[in-house]
Amino acid sequence: MKRIYILIVLCVAAFGLKAQSPEQESIKAKNIYVSFDFVKHLVFPVQVSDIEVGEKELISAERVEEAPHVVRLCAQSEDFEKETNVTVVCIDGSVYTYHVKYIANGLVDPSPNIYEDNGKWEHNDYQADVSDMHMAEFFFPSDIIYGTQGNEMSFALQSYNNQLKVSTAKDAVENSNLFVIDKNMNTYSIVIRRNETSVFTYNYDDKREYTAHIDVNSEVMDKCLQELRTKKRNIYSVGEVKNKFELSMSNLYVHEDFMFFIFDLKNKSYIDYDIEFVKCFQRDIKKSKNAIQQETTIDPIYTKDFETKIKGKSANRLVLGFNKFTIPDNKIFEIELYEKGGGRHMKLAVENKYIIRAEPLFEK
Repeated sequence: MKRIYILIVLCVAAFGLKAQSPEQESIKAKNIYVSFDFVKHLVFPVQVSDIEVGEKELISAERVEEAPHVVRLCAQSEDFEKETNVTVVCIDGSVYTYHVKYIANGLVDPSPNIYEDNGKWEHNDYQADVSDMHMAEFFFPSDIIYGTQGNEMSFALQSYNNQLKVSTAKDAVENSNLFVIDKNMNTYSIVIRRNETSVFTYNYDDKREYTAHIDVNSEVMDKCLQELRTKKRNIYSVGEVKNKFELSMSNLYVHEDFMFFIFDLKNKSYIDYDIEFVKCFQRDIKKSKNAIQQETTIDPIYTKDFETKIKGKSANRLVLGFNKFTIPDNKIFEIELYEKGGGRHMKLAVENKYIIRAEPLFEK
């Protein structure tokens, strides 16, 4: 065997050829299409770390931050004749490359979206008629974390938990699409057609109740708030103090489908603290300095007792209401508080062990 190997090497050298290792093999690009009124999404098995576009005047490609394993691909120019490319690199080192062409109006895209995840998530395809005289409502099995439309001038979206509302402009294009991702990372690709229709509601899971819009001024919420005001602090181990400002979690309660986080804000300096905004995320627990964190925004459905100015030497309490949730043990629920025009940005991490110990708001 050794003599045969030597003979092969000598033959390669004699003919001036180079032996090509697997790492040197070229990556074959797939042909995909875009159009001006449709948005295309590329779904990968792991988080995307880098995206490169050949001609940015023709197409745009960006990572969906709510689902960082998904790339949104759009045509920037209508009816372009040139061909360009996009290359996507994922955090596991995998590389995907595509030749991108424009598909002419009237032709059917053979692959409206590209799914590279090998069945890791569920992908659903639907069709729906919409009218410029009515609001169309779509209900999904789980809460929506991301939704977008193919033509933003023709269709406007609003989402509330598991409900998506679609309004149609008078001069909307006849055909476009929607793309929705739920909290379980399952996707819904919906081809929409502007048409006269008697159907205005589409429910994609009859087993789920319509829990879409939560009225923050409801009697239920007022009753919850009144009860929260009677509660004394029962958590003392979750907090952060920075530059004479303290952010700490004091209570955590659950009531039916709602969960309430109560935070105490204490300004121990004489300088007023002006709150610019509050953000909440589910994030990976960072295990090393160079590790890439995946994060998902968790928006509160209810805020109360919230002053945007914490005066010097004063305190306030912040109540955030959410749809009830838990997180995996390898993730944290993180609250970020930003000071307007200042540097006292606060960050507080809540582990799942605190969330699962949430107490009932009303004693049974």
